[in-house]
Amino acid sequence: MKHFYSALTRIVFGCLCVSSASQALAAGPLAIQGAKIITVSGETIENGVVLMRDGRIEAVGADIDIPGEAFVIDGAGKVVMPGIIDTHNAAGMSQANEQASVVPFLSVVDSIDPIASYFEECRRNGITTASVVPGNSTLIGGKAAIVKTAGAYVNDMLVRRDSALKLSLRPTSGSRMSQMAQLRKELDAAKKALEKEAEKEAEEKAKAKEAAKKKDGEKKESDGKDGEESDDKDGEEEKKESGDEESKEGESKAATKGDSEEKPAEKKDEGLEALKLVVQGKLPVYIYCQVAMDVVAANKLVDDYKMDATYVLGQECYPAAKMLASKGVTVILDPTLVYWKTNPRTREDEKIELPKIYREAGVPFLFQVSDSGRRSTLGTSYFWYQAATAVKYGMSEQEALAALTLEPAKLLGLEDRLGSIEVGKEADLVVLTGEPLDISTWVETTIVDGEVVYRRDEDQKLKRLLSPEVE
Repeated sequence: MKHFYSALTRIVFGCLCVSSASQALAAGPLAIQGAKIITVSGETIENGVVLMRDGRIEAVGADIDIPGEAFVIDGAGKVVMPGIIDTHNAAGMSQANEQASVVPFLSVVDSIDPIASYFEECRRNGITTASVVPGNSTLIGGKAAIVKTAGAYVNDMLVRRDSALKLSLRPTSGSRMSQMAQLRKELDAAKKALEKEAEKEAEEKAKAKEAAKKKDGEKKESDGKDGEESDDKDGEEEKKESGDEESKEGESKAATKGDSEEKPAEKKDEGLEALKLVVQGKLPVYIYCQVAMDVVAANKLVDDYKMDATYVLGQECYPAAKMLASKGVTVILDPTLVYWKTNPRTREDEKIELPKIYREAGVPFLFQVSDSGRRSTLGTSYFWYQAATAVKYGMSEQEALAALTLEPAKLLGLEDRLGSIEVGKEADLVVLTGEPLDISTWVETTIVDGEVVYRRDEDQKLKRLLSPEVE
């Protein structure tokens, strides 16, 4: 027990030290000096300076005056780039999917764990923003959320709540036919609900217009009779005064009774409300397609229900690449970018190179990595490896870096805040020991909202992993 409390004390003390160090770095302006700065949106700056204040980039360039009160990070020999943005991952939640297949009323915010190992790994690997999305084992999953990868509480991390809804065309049970039938049933219910609301609104407008017209006619008729009224009306008004008081008292009691008996407002179906936003094009969707035939079905759904969709593709979707190119959509590729398969017709093994196939077809694409529970190879685990693989198969290095930063920001509608090193944008930066796509490069420092949230020299887990084994 004594050893337990001793260990607990060291852990708490260590956390306090890290917290104090982070607060010290975030207290005033922060600057990186003398580094190679890859802005992504513009020219690369050699031996440049990035100045950050209050969570934003205040200045960037070769000749920037650094305030005396700023904390300065020596960037000599280092490379600075925008933080990587993960556009689709379920690893930030306690579990990828609920057991029920139709749960549009759920929100991943209720399941995000700020101390999950996923977020720790994000900071270690230079990922500063993540779109946490329900997994693929669903029909209509919950609502996604965009978060920063550092923060003590979920509300501290939130960038956008309810940012998209997850749909999946991979059958959870039964056939693809039943999967599509159920999905259409739910979407049709949302469309019918909107049509009823529109009809009701039109009826109310018509009634209001008719009432206004009737009131206007009664007013004209009343104005015409004013001159014909007799003087004995004064006497009638005197008789009515006492009766009016009694009438008002009775009306007041009736109104009080009516208020007490008023029925409570009907509770809205949150799932239906979410789907109504989807068919109105106000809530984007992620559609997971496992195989090429799912892409055909997804295109039909998007056209029929006018959805704002992002396609998340499985390995076997590549035969539909030309069809996707005609839609002009950006897709998210499977984590396994290159693999071998046996052609069922020729019985010969062939190498499938997804970046090359989609690039030659003219399909813009982004990357995703497997969550920590399903990682089996180096290639599926790291964004830099994904980007380097795409460069090997025809993509330029500039395009590959944009596919990690600025293009994901555009997909999420955050390009005015994230994705590049520009004045006024949020200070989410990564300091690297070398070129971003070099296998020997390490993440030296990760900065989120102008605060240092990771330093390699303080990473105890990494030190234990790399230290020589003592016999």
